Amino acid sequence: MEICHLDRPVSDQERAERLFAGDLLIYRNIPAMSELVSYSDKHLREALDGRDPTTAQQHFSREAFIERTGKVQTAFRTSEAPKTMFFRALKSCGVDLNETYYDHFPMRVVPYSDQHQGALRAAIGHHRDTWGSNIQSQINWWAPLYPLEEERTIAFYPRYWDRYLANNTSTWSFDDYLATRKRTPIERQVNYPSAPHPTEAVDESDVVKVVLQPGDILNFSSAHLHASVVNITNATRFSVEMRTINRQDLRLGREAPNQDNAAATPMYSWFRSILDKSPLVV
Repeated sequence: MEICHLDRPVSDQERAERLFAGDLLIYRNIPAMSELVSYSDKHLREALDGRDPTTAQQHFSREAFIERTGKVQTAFRTSEAPKTMFFRALKSCGVDLNETYYDHFPMRVVPYSDQHQGALRAAIGHHRDTWGSNIQSQINWWAPLYPLEEERTIAFYPRYWDRYLANNTSTWSFDDYLATRKRTPIERQVNYPSAPHPTEAVDESDVVKVVLQPGDILNFSSAHLHASVVNITNATRFSVEMRTINRQDLRLGREAPNQDNAAATPMYSWFRSILDKSPLVV
């Protein structure tokens, strides 16, 4: 696995060749991403009484912190403005928006203590995103909203790029997850995993913790085993993420290897066109 820092856009073909060989790409100093960072910071500070969002949780109870940041997350998810900024950022990275489909665009919050966690406010364990979507051509985009450090970022496990990891993809059901979530009160922990997960311990000996700056965007194959680093710092982590599929990657069979996913149904229905929101039809 090579971590490539880029100061230029790359074509969809070059991107696919690098990502599906296991590399990580970091696009640096993207103006539209910096605009999104400022936009997000403004709305978070307004919700947190003007406090620095990375340290504001120490001033609020768990319920108040979740409620305040949750309102920002909901507004972020339902507004077109953040997505529009991020789509411009993708175009700056060389993405052909005419050929690209996306699923959703959440803001994630990872507090630095257990008492403030809940819903989209917790570290995510080891996983491959392809375990849920079953689409080996899928790629991920991830970006921080505030400066990072090694104990407050995202981690990768290159050993597992070409290695089997036991997991529950043969039994996990997205429909069962949705049904359980529908029965669960808002902000309560859903008693069903939101995605498949490993069923054996992950070897942490070669973990790579990627640190990038606000304004940068990390790009990687959804087949990469990755996880949130457990936040043991004294600052909350705020980040945004998106998964995309390039139609030409599907047509030409450009994809990452499948090492251990036992599921077989591609979830194309999750994705829609960046330009006109039409569904991905294969």
